[in-house]
Amino acid sequence: MARPGAIVGTLSLIVFLRVMGITLVVTGFLSYVRTLGGTPLQGGLALGAYPLALAIFLTPMGHLSDRYGRRRVMLAGLLVAAAGSLVAAFAPNWWLLALGRFISGAGAINGVALAIAGETSTPDTRTRRFAVLGAAAGGGVVLGLVGGQLLVSAIGMRGLLLGFALANLAILPLLRNLPDAPVSPTGRLRVERVVLLLGTAAFSVNFSLTLLLALLETLVHAAAPGTDISLLLLGMLLPAGLGMFAASRLADRGHVRSVGIAAAAMLGVAPLVFATGRASIWWLLAAGIVFFLGQSSLTSLLPSLLSHQAREGGRGAAQGVQSTLQYLGSFAGSVAAGALAATALGLSVAFVAAGVLVALVIIRVVRHRPVVPALPVPAKF
Repeated sequence: MARPGAIVGTLSLIVFLRVMGITLVVTGFLSYVRTLGGTPLQGGLALGAYPLALAIFLTPMGHLSDRYGRRRVMLAGLLVAAAGSLVAAFAPNWWLLALGRFISGAGAINGVALAIAGETSTPDTRTRRFAVLGAAAGGGVVLGLVGGQLLVSAIGMRGLLLGFALANLAILPLLRNLPDAPVSPTGRLRVERVVLLLGTAAFSVNFSLTLLLALLETLVHAAAPGTDISLLLLGMLLPAGLGMFAASRLADRGHVRSVGIAAAAMLGVAPLVFATGRASIWWLLAAGIVFFLGQSSLTSLLPSLLSHQAREGGRGAAQGVQSTLQYLGSFAGSVAAGALAATALGLSVAFVAAGVLVALVIIRVVRHRPVVPALPVPAKF
């Protein structure tokens, strides 16, 4: 098997690509659907087909990887994703575009990548490995948004979809770096209580993240008209990303409970500055750094805890369940943004409740001894 560094590098590239598939086509997508004769509603359905498929297929794909091998399921997922993107790229109408996006999302292998990361190398670097994957996911969001804006005018939406298909195929040779032996050839899909608890925390993290991002432009422009949102986001994300690696190192050194509770507090309290709608741009910047530090720290900590707690032979399915709940959290956050946009009290309650829920899960889970330790290999990442 390849060295842990090569494995984590391959997993990061896969996670980056899968997440970027959501944001890359956002700019200009609805306009493109209109050229195919679709309505705005039909465009929204086509755009949402990809994350919907991710939410549906993450758990089954993780379970299949437990039974038949990680690399085999990764291979199948990338091929399915490429095939769906090809259908979408050459779709003559909106519903075939939606079908292609759904097929592409059905290659849902993020949970498999997280399972492999948890089984690679030694326990004392586990959270840092997940931090690398979290950084890759964040990079996929940011570069997808920025790159999509630049590329859609150059190669068009069809070119973006075709490029995404080719990118999935280009990763296939790197799969030789990944393990392939099935972990539990006869295991049945079984969801444990600890998986649901940590999945609920992941739901809350993505709920808060989506709720804040959906309202960020409106809130920032109310406080400081004319502010460049892209530059402000970079100013928030860069220091938060550096802090995430420091937090993950602390967690790996035995301070999991303290790091988790502190991150949950940041998640619940920092957005209150945004909810007031009257803070200066500097207060918003500081609050954003604190919020994204908490959010990114939890994004690496929660899958690490799940890998530590999940039963042997069920980590793929467990990571799939957690990832599914994460995407459902994003959906709920989107709905809440529309429902609570004009209510400062409602927003405040939603953010604080999400933070409290995450803290309670951390307190409940971390006090117990792990069910199954991570599987060590001689080398360290």
